[in-house]
Amino acid sequence: MKRVLIIDTKAGNLFSLRSAIERLGFFVSILSIPNKVDFDAVVIPGQGRFGTVMQNIRVNGWAEFLKNAYENSIPILGICVGMQIFFEASEEDPEVKGLSWFKGKSKALDFPKKPMVGWAKLTSQIKEYKNSVVYFVNSYAIKQSGKMIAETAYGETFCAAIKQGSFTGVQFHPEKSSEIGRYILLEALTVSQQNDQ
Repeated sequence: MKRVLIIDTKAGNLFSLRSAIERLGFFVSILSIPNKVDFDAVVIPGQGRFGTVMQNIRVNGWAEFLKNAYENSIPILGICVGMQIFFEASEEDPEVKGLSWFKGKSKALDFPKKPMVGWAKLTSQIKEYKNSVVYFVNSYAIKQSGKMIAETAYGETFCAAIKQGSFTGVQFHPEKSSEIGRYILLEALTVSQQNDQ
């Protein structure tokens, strides 16, 4: 049984995410600090403020852990703010620096209603994302990225998913996105892609 680590950033309820991953047949551990156990995949959940999540990532030693996992081609999935922290910064907490794996800044978008809560269709050339309808809960997002593999529109168009090597980031919540969400979770946690695809 493959082992998945969910990083507890102290920013939200992890029950639905854990349950969704366990239903895929994975053994799930939730940790607030790294340990020496090897995992087959890592998930950074999608709840909480950018600054709070980044503080817990840095204070608890997760930045180096994530870097080492990526260098060893371990699948990493960042969800919502768990994706945004891999960029340089966010307007939500402008004084806080992100991990800066990718260029760009999370920005408050011109949503018809804030926060964005509900289903929206993805635009993508990748089959598991193309025309998929997934569930969003967010007020901030990355507008554009060179690593973008899917986008959506709600008031304005923004980045819905990115991919680089073994890292996948999604602005939506796959654990709340029905069957397509389960499929995207499975792909992100099991397929280690080549860098710079």
